[in-house]
Amino acid sequence: MSEPTPVPVPTLPADEGAAGVEAALADAERKGFRLAVIGRTCALVALAAFYIAAFPWPNNIAMAALFLAAAAVGLVPLALVGGRFERSGRFAFFAFDMAAISAMLAFAPLSSSDEIPQNFIFFSSRHHYYYVVVALSVLTLSPALVLWTGFCAVAGLAGAVTWIVSGMDRVASFGDLPRGPSREQFLAVVFDADFLAIAVRVNEGLVIALSTGIAALAVHRARNVVRAHAAAEERRNRVQQLLGRYVPAQVAQQLVDTGQLAPQLRQATILFADIEGFTRLSEQLTAAQVIGLLNGFFGAAATLVEARGGIVVNHVGDALIAAFNAPLSIEDHAARAVDAGRDLQALVSGRDFEGHRLRLRIGIATGPVAAGTVGGATSQTYTVYGDTVNLAQRLERLNKELETDCLICGTTYEAARSACRRRGFLPWAAPRVGFNRLTLALFPTTQET
Repeated sequence: MSEPTPVPVPTLPADEGAAGVEAALADAERKGFRLAVIGRTCALVALAAFYIAAFPWPNNIAMAALFLAAAAVGLVPLALVGGRFERSGRFAFFAFDMAAISAMLAFAPLSSSDEIPQNFIFFSSRHHYYYVVVALSVLTLSPALVLWTGFCAVAGLAGAVTWIVSGMDRVASFGDLPRGPSREQFLAVVFDADFLAIAVRVNEGLVIALSTGIAALAVHRARNVVRAHAAAEERRNRVQQLLGRYVPAQVAQQLVDTGQLAPQLRQATILFADIEGFTRLSEQLTAAQVIGLLNGFFGAAATLVEARGGIVVNHVGDALIAAFNAPLSIEDHAARAVDAGRDLQALVSGRDFEGHRLRLRIGIATGPVAAGTVGGATSQTYTVYGDTVNLAQRLERLNKELETDCLICGTTYEAARSACRRRGFLPWAAPRVGFNRLTLALFPTTQET
């Protein structure tokens, strides 16, 4: 077996996760806006039904018709979804709603008789609709849109109050009450035809502004949590991909998930495969060709091994070590290793690598295997070790002396007898090898197959 070939250190891929997260957030905003439009329509229809059921005719007809008309008009922004004016349409949509509520406060009378002063509108619940629209804006998951909606609400409330005040000769408020007013004095001020309570209206505007700010902050934090989670997941995937270049993918997955890989001792099957004559071949190739050949072979070999349920534990120069049933449990690991050995032989006999046809020597052994991470505090690697690993490597080397392609130990043969017979292994005793009366089985050579 040749000396280890240096492998270049891979670099981390460019971070493309941020763009994907922003695209996902933009899609969430779009879906949230669609949900807000539909929710608004349902709310308006429910309000119309409430006015028809709760208020006497004909006072209820005008308000019910107004809500139904607003519900119909409010569906128009759905046509903007996915278009170039979608974003500006969202802002216009919520500004329109706040303007409609403000107009309802300023102009829609409490009674069809027009005898109730418009300033008494604040004894109704109409100004509470501002909060409903602010809540709908939260569904868009856009802090800017939430703040815009709150701003429109405060501005609309101020405009409605200003308009009502402009039509009044005087304005009565709580400031007109004496200190410690009696019940009669309090009711006289509150039910004054000119009562408006500017301070209360200012307080309502402040509460709307604070509520909107809190809602926008909550949406902003939620977006940051999504970004942080996505960034962490992206880093996790990148670390897993990077680890996967040095350790088996299953090992990398467990390391990323748990941060550790507990040592284990279990019955497993080890496959040791080496490229025959690689040292002589590498002398004829450039460094780039050597690396290309190894990468091509190791990549294809790993795919075949993993398809059989094993993992490539390590690359030693031009050799690879694969484990079956370590670190991940699988059934019939001996038979799977035998099938993988046959697959590898078919691989090198069926295709070229960098224009060269390869030949493999393979050793397969079954027995107790110790597996775990070894190394220092700053650098560790996952490996398997023990007599079973050594036996697989000795069997691989024995192929050269016996002019065979693959040798398996007797334990492997007994555990996978049907697979061995199906795959063309020939039982053969070789006590002279000194493997403690080891019974071997072998592939016929490639030329004989």
